[in-house]
Amino acid sequence: MKRLILMVMVTLSSLSVAAQQKGTVMRDETIVSTILGREMKYSVYLPAGYSEERQYPVLYLLHGSGGDQNEWWVYDDLADDADAMAASGEVPEMIVVTPDGQTWMYIDNCYGNGLYYERYFFEEFLPYVESHYSIRRERGSRAIGGFSMGGYGALRYGVMHHDMFCYIYAMSAVIGGYGAPDMSGIVTQYSPQELPGITLEVGDRDYFTYDNREFSAQLTGLGIAHEHIERSGGHDWTFWSACTPKMLRKVGALFRESATGIRSMKASASGSEAVYSLSGMRQKNLGTGVNIVNRKKVFIKR
Repeated sequence: MKRLILMVMVTLSSLSVAAQQKGTVMRDETIVSTILGREMKYSVYLPAGYSEERQYPVLYLLHGSGGDQNEWWVYDDLADDADAMAASGEVPEMIVVTPDGQTWMYIDNCYGNGLYYERYFFEEFLPYVESHYSIRRERGSRAIGGFSMGGYGALRYGVMHHDMFCYIYAMSAVIGGYGAPDMSGIVTQYSPQELPGITLEVGDRDYFTYDNREFSAQLTGLGIAHEHIERSGGHDWTFWSACTPKMLRKVGALFRESATGIRSMKASASGSEAVYSLSGMRQKNLGTGVNIVNRKKVFIKR
């Protein structure tokens, strides 16, 4: 009897721990956009034990045409995957943000609609999110992904704003058209060394299989390192849901590497004239505590 009671207690304890490890998805949060002249929605996943005393890396995920900010939370196991993988230590805890992109291809003035979504995203939305949640703001702690139209948005934003994102995960991506400039022309404007990591994942029965093959071949020809995954599947959530755990592992490894680098960025000095960053460059007049040197955090200890 005592053994049975002990087993029940252990089971209840395990269930309690599991419950405590659940993150929170806050749906339909709003931001009033001056640029778009309207209220815009977004949803956000906060990991278990989220605390303002800590800072977390962030993954932005863009939905496809006809969808909205809640698709990732309705049709995918993203929250459960993030919970389980963080609890096991496979990935670090992260914040996931899913904005509403309407059907505007994540660009400005799509089909001449007079709505400047890309400007909104970078001038209003991203700064708003990263000031309202406890988010690390260096490049190595920010990644972007998306499917279909959102795959195009992820590629566009990650390439054109390469100084802000450490990784791009594009699923079943539109490469061009639908009122948006073709990525094949955009990517030639940047050197391979400055671009973040890229994964293209597409099904062999997808609308955009051939476009992704051609784009991958172009990236190879330009010397741009990337991963091209083509496997059985179509343009649907069965396919995309199998992508998301891989995406979390990929960006999670980079987030962990970035966090480790930040923790190791320490310097000591006998005076304000003898402070060096990790790059070896001498810096003057840095104060005690956290400083920004070459877009990286450097901790100065007096």
